[in-house]
Amino acid sequence: MVCSSVCSCSLQLQSRSMFSGLISLHSNRLQNRQRHTRNFAGRRLDLNGDCPRISERNFPERCNSVQVESGAWVGFEHENYRGRQYLWDMSDRGEYNCYDKWCAQVDHVSSVRPDNGLPRAQLFERGGFSGKKMEIQDDVPNLMSRYSLNRIASIRVLGGAWVVYQEPNYRGPHYILEKRDYNNYSDWGSQNSTVGSMRRVRFN
Repeated sequence: MVCSSVCSCSLQLQSRSMFSGLISLHSNRLQNRQRHTRNFAGRRLDLNGDCPRISERNFPERCNSVQVESGAWVGFEHENYRGRQYLWDMSDRGEYNCYDKWCAQVDHVSSVRPDNGLPRAQLFERGGFSGKKMEIQDDVPNLMSRYSLNRIASIRVLGGAWVVYQEPNYRGPHYILEKRDYNNYSDWGSQNSTVGSMRRVRFN
């Protein structure tokens, strides 16, 4: 992720392990999700910056809970920031007590990095940054209501990080977009250009 401004970020990951610093990862599995609303036990890894390979930190790649102390973070299924992406930010107090809270189907996380910067994105109706153009700096719960458009084929993220949802009101399949150009909807992992809503990643 490219940072356009200096930001203090902290994350804790735990799986029976955990990342700490500004984010903590935990690797302990939830033994009873019905009984326990929070599970930040077991080994812990604290992070305050980029981590392209969690395995090099003597932390298992199975992450079951995350605590964001500050900032916003993106976790990746594979090393070197590749594969499926997961967003952890300060919504819900930054607490993710099990991996389904970040919409993962498995508890596998291999790399993590912070994301920061002032939010700004340009949306284009057609691929290659052509057609009708809109610029946003804030959350858009319903693109159709605001811009009479629900198809976006290319996006330029000029600052911050954004979550793109296929349905209005931040529902349905979603994709994390970092600061870069997305020439076509396939660049952000979608199979079509349907976009119903977008929101900024929260840093505090």
